[in-house]
Amino acid sequence: MQKKLLNSVSKVEDFVINIRRKLHKYPELDFSLPKTTKIICETLDELNIKYKKNIGKSGIVADIEGKNKNITLAFRADMDALPVIEETKFNFKSEHHGKMHACGHDAHMSILLGAAKVISENLEELPCNVRLIFQPAEETTGGAVPMIKDGVLENVNGIFGLHVDPSVNAGQIAIKYGAMNAASTGIKIKIKGKSCHGAYPSTGVDAIVVAAQVITALQTIVSRSIDSRESLVLSFGKIIGGETENVISGEVLLEGTIRTLSNKLRDSVKPKIKNMVKMICEGMGAMGEVEYRDSYMALINDDKFVDIVKLSGNEILGSQNVKEKNVPEMVVEDFAYYLDEVPGAFFNLGVGIKDVENKPLHNGLFSIDESALIIGVKMQVINLIKAYEYLKR
Repeated sequence: MQKKLLNSVSKVEDFVINIRRKLHKYPELDFSLPKTTKIICETLDELNIKYKKNIGKSGIVADIEGKNKNITLAFRADMDALPVIEETKFNFKSEHHGKMHACGHDAHMSILLGAAKVISENLEELPCNVRLIFQPAEETTGGAVPMIKDGVLENVNGIFGLHVDPSVNAGQIAIKYGAMNAASTGIKIKIKGKSCHGAYPSTGVDAIVVAAQVITALQTIVSRSIDSRESLVLSFGKIIGGETENVISGEVLLEGTIRTLSNKLRDSVKPKIKNMVKMICEGMGAMGEVEYRDSYMALINDDKFVDIVKLSGNEILGSQNVKEKNVPEMVVEDFAYYLDEVPGAFFNLGVGIKDVENKPLHNGLFSIDESALIIGVKMQVINLIKAYEYLKR
């Protein structure tokens, strides 16, 4: 079974590259993906795969029936692009000015469609049900959440996702056990003092001085209130306060981000911050208000499913080309929401071009080694087989 499916993978390389280039030409943002979804639906029609549209607003879900109807494995690809001006010279560069697949989601979609083609042409070898999830809005508000609410994980026993990584050479993958990506929470602090003339600061309450104390003090939460073996980042990227040089500011706005590798830690640190802001402000005669806006939760891989990815990589790439990450990333990824519901694994697919300076994700010159696309297809196909063997025990 495994050998026949893998032998079929090599036959879809041109198909996968062509689909990727077609998708790359028409990048779209957030939930508004009419051209992207049209290409995906037309491809699924050609493969005679049934699907449902407008799941989680604009997502697509396709189900393929296998021999064992009691096990379903899901695979997710994100569809949205970024508001980035493409600077490459490719003949398939973006035709939507100011938008670009600078995060590689075109590669993710084409890999999943390539796996779909392999499966559809070898249905007699398919061991269990497969669900293909094409998700919008990964780059913005988290399209995984509305898709889950619409039932994409119903009866799913496990899930796999991947993300291209230009810092890893094509022909390699990178895996991470446990926490792989951080949880993120936006924080907004409003400090209200009392405005007065800059020559007589004692007649007012200087909100800028209070804000300075708050910013400095909050870093002690990171260094003194949190277990040193845990990871927490508290960064402020925006400060607004004051009108002119000789007037004491009566109000300051701080905006920042909290990053943790544990959803539990994220929740426990919020009251600590709120209490410290309140006490410092009151002690200096001001008032402090704290607002939180939770973004994505921490992505925690299931170790058993990471084992599966590792075995798959060892088999098709050799163990020397399976890189194990020792530390997680503090960036976020909404695949975390799927993993909060069902076991699974997220891994990085190397797309770095050898002997050149590879541009990072979200860059107008970002590009990939397209030979990695067929490796992505192989990985997901063999992950399917190995995950089924694990789950049927």
